Amino acid sequence: MGQDENFDDLAERMQRMQDKALELARKRNPDATLKRGFHAKGTGVRGKFLVNSDLSENFQVGLFQPNVEYDALIRFSNARGEILGDLSKDQRGIAIRIKTNPEVNLSPSDKSDIQDFLMTNTPVTFARTPLQFIEVGEILLGGIALVVPRLVVKYGFREAMRILGVFLAPIISFAPYQMNTFWSRTSYQFGEQPIRYLLRPSAGSKIWSMGRQFLGVMGSLRQDASQRGDYLREKLIAGLMENKVSFDFCIQLYQDDHKTPVEDAYIEWKESDSPPIPIARLLIPGQDFDPRLQEQIEVMAFSPWNTNELAPLGQINLARKKVYAASALHRGGKVPGSKN
Repeated sequence: MGQDENFDDLAERMQRMQDKALELARKRNPDATLKRGFHAKGTGVRGKFLVNSDLSENFQVGLFQPNVEYDALIRFSNARGEILGDLSKDQRGIAIRIKTNPEVNLSPSDKSDIQDFLMTNTPVTFARTPLQFIEVGEILLGGIALVVPRLVVKYGFREAMRILGVFLAPIISFAPYQMNTFWSRTSYQFGEQPIRYLLRPSAGSKIWSMGRQFLGVMGSLRQDASQRGDYLREKLIAGLMENKVSFDFCIQLYQDDHKTPVEDAYIEWKESDSPPIPIARLLIPGQDFDPRLQEQIEVMAFSPWNTNELAPLGQINLARKKVYAASALHRGGKVPGSKN
């Protein structure tokens, strides 16, 4: 079987995963609709992407030009393919779309002059290969109680523990979305060099300690079911009402195949080997939760292949190109024309 046929098979399996997730959701809510295979529950807000004014000349690639500001749409999310309450243990993600023409405001329906950035709050993916990514997703949909034994049967004890370690690393945290660091995990071509990118709260941002997170969760348990279920959304909007949220957009530069492998997305690019270099900021101004914007963002199809400047690298990214597009079409999402 050729590579394209392999990716077609993975795309079909992703569609079946979406159908399974919908089936589970409809057991709780008969009116549930088809969502993403992963990152099914999200919260959308508007923002700006501002390139640093002192950007070094060797980092002035494409849209990254000093002091240029772009319109942005941001979707924070929980990682699971099921719509669960925010206090369910889970990883978190962020998807950002910017309009690469700084003179034009970004609409959720835009299909041209766009750049997507996709990140999660873990620096590596659990998957060694695209196939393993789908296989583990299928296991997760089989129910949490069966995840560990099924992973052990499928991959053996050591590999199962490695996969679980990636999942468990961030989920003891209930930090609000805006207090997380998010990593691209996969690599991209940036001018003449491979990079990975990350998003971290800017200096001076409010970051809760584990104790403060615990008190926040305990306080939410006294709220009604809706507020508990949307705990992270409520904390995000409350934070935005107090002040704007700011993240630094940073890149890590390729060093060598051992310390910073391009192909192996399950291996972390450690900051000691490749220190993050801030090149832009993501600014999210104070705003109320906008139900209409939420509806619009939920039908958007984010993809690392919606790009002009950051060509995705590696097998995981090649698989994402086909799998994400098939997934979006299956659920009726809007698939922009890829810019590579």
